[in-house]
Amino acid sequence: MFRILARKRFIRNIKHKKLLIVATRVKELDNYANLPNDELRAKIAEIRAAAGERLTILAHYYAPDEVVEIADYIGDSLGLAQAAAASPAEAVLFCGVRFMLETADILMNRPDKIASRGGKRAIVMAPDPSAGCPMADMITAEQAEDWKRQLEEHVDFSEFTPITYVNSSSETKAFCGRHGGAVCTSANAEEVVRKAFERRPKLLFMPDSRLGMTTSLALGVMPEEIVTWRLNQPLGGATPDEIKSAKVILWGGYCCVHQRFSEEIVRKIKENNPGAKFWVHPEAPRNIVELSDGYGSTTKLLDVVAKAEPGAVLAIGTEWKLVDRMRRQNPDKTILFPAEKPSVCLDMSKSTLAKAAWTLENWFEGNPINVVRTPDDVAEDAYCALESLL
Repeated sequence: MFRILARKRFIRNIKHKKLLIVATRVKELDNYANLPNDELRAKIAEIRAAAGERLTILAHYYAPDEVVEIADYIGDSLGLAQAAAASPAEAVLFCGVRFMLETADILMNRPDKIASRGGKRAIVMAPDPSAGCPMADMITAEQAEDWKRQLEEHVDFSEFTPITYVNSSSETKAFCGRHGGAVCTSANAEEVVRKAFERRPKLLFMPDSRLGMTTSLALGVMPEEIVTWRLNQPLGGATPDEIKSAKVILWGGYCCVHQRFSEEIVRKIKENNPGAKFWVHPEAPRNIVELSDGYGSTTKLLDVVAKAEPGAVLAIGTEWKLVDRMRRQNPDKTILFPAEKPSVCLDMSKSTLAKAAWTLENWFEGNPINVVRTPDDVAEDAYCALESLL
């Protein structure tokens, strides 16, 4: 089915290299859902060849294999943010979740970037606009402001640097930007927190309490100096004295995917495989991190596996699709998963080849869909915090 638009646009005739005036049509997803992958890949390849440098496709490591295979750049949140900032493209298909697209939109549409494209904004498109992040949704800008108001009744807020994990909305990033804060990823969290302590004696960390805890402890903060702010409890479940003495206050958010690793399974893997190493993402709970031989960002975990000796046995605690891909890409190593069942990010799984082809073809024919755009005032404040990624 097609929906006819009552306007005309120029599109490029790929075969004859001519500009034609045609009545444009927004194509519906139903036209792509049942096409074989080979046909979808051919459609995407044709559009990419015609678009050239106008188009970039980005994919997070947790995206499905079929989408990862068509990407120009595959990475973790830090790498993807940097790739977006450096891209000269006028359109990006971002196979990830909403907070990633918001970050790309902000970084690609700074005034100097728009000027370099002759005044044109870059378009950032999602294969599936419903793909979000439960962790990012665990805090809103309104909640952050209320958090600040409650704290100000007991402490001098100017002593705190607010830091948000990149897994947060643009509005939450803007809150941090307005109050002299920063954005971090799992790859640079320790560096960002260390620099924050050089500026001010205390910090707020949102929304991931797991990453905030592991990072703070790694930098020498004592456990008794860390308070986790519990939602829907007066003063976050802490006493005024605990708030006053805290060096770090963590918002009580977490990643559902990284909560499912089993202490028992990790111990059994090590017992049954002498010399086996266990590496985990720092979004995991503290008891799991303490059992590990090391922790790190997605890129770090990939590097650990790639550099392991042939025959090595490794248990990797991160999203299942990536661990399964590691297995297939490293047949000379044994890679185990430290949970009873696969732990899959369902939102990352929403990017499919059919949705990618659907989004790209509509964009190429002059009808961009699934576009994510951050309001200018939010983008300006959020950028102040996002500079820490660049």
